[in-house]
Amino acid sequence: MTDTTDPGGANADLEFDEGRYLYCAVRAADDESFTAEGIEDGTTSLLVRNGIGVVTQPVDSVYDSDDMTRVRSWLLAHQQVVDEAGQRFGTPLPFRFDTIIKGDDETVYEWLAERREEIDDALETLAGRWEYRIEVRWDEASMRETVLEGDEELQELAARTEEASEGTGYLLEKQYEQRLNERLQERRDAVAETLYGLVEPHAVEIQRSGGGSNVVSTETDDELDRVAQISVLAPRENEEAIGEALEEINGRPAHEVRYTGPWPPYSYAPQIGGEAQ
Repeated sequence: MTDTTDPGGANADLEFDEGRYLYCAVRAADDESFTAEGIEDGTTSLLVRNGIGVVTQPVDSVYDSDDMTRVRSWLLAHQQVVDEAGQRFGTPLPFRFDTIIKGDDETVYEWLAERREEIDDALETLAGRWEYRIEVRWDEASMRETVLEGDEELQELAARTEEASEGTGYLLEKQYEQRLNERLQERRDAVAETLYGLVEPHAVEIQRSGGGSNVVSTETDDELDRVAQISVLAPRENEEAIGEALEEINGRPAHEVRYTGPWPPYSYAPQIGGEAQ
């Protein structure tokens, strides 16, 4: 979780005299300013040099805790600051949670000068592109019934199990469950491939597993099971087209699609200076 670093990337102690927490990098005029409520109600500021700015917050220790409720609040605060920066300046280059430079503002300026080419290239690549998260879920019980209705071998196994003795019935039941699980997995794979195919024409890049996104979901859980999950890097103008394409799956019985975004491109932010941002 902790990515505390000095400008050279060396590991730092958990506490230090002075440091700067890094939220994201943006393109900004040298005279522009930006403030937002940061982690633990801290105040952020924008440090700009030659058209590239870094949103920072003064800190004297890393954000480390075994209290997951507290950690989640930190993650949400981090996410909120990056969201606000994106709304103000356009697509930001988000840094990983708990990325800290030991030193003062001048140290950040020095770090920015050293990493300028990498940051500039990353901002150029990500400009106008945002991350979208897509998750397909289904009602597992309903899908089991659907698979059974369309598979004669499963129906035969089910009938034989009902008539068999206890020992034989146990073996037949194991065969039934194995075949049913295989058929369900085939359907999951087919849904994942369909999802990819529907979204690909509108995407710059797709990560099938959902990537390394830092996005914290606030949606409540329910009884549906996840079938497929991807993250998509796409231009903002393709947002509606992606949503329309997803209706092919969302309209299927017992299926549901969760489509969220636009998010800052957490999953697609490159490493800067050899560090996992």
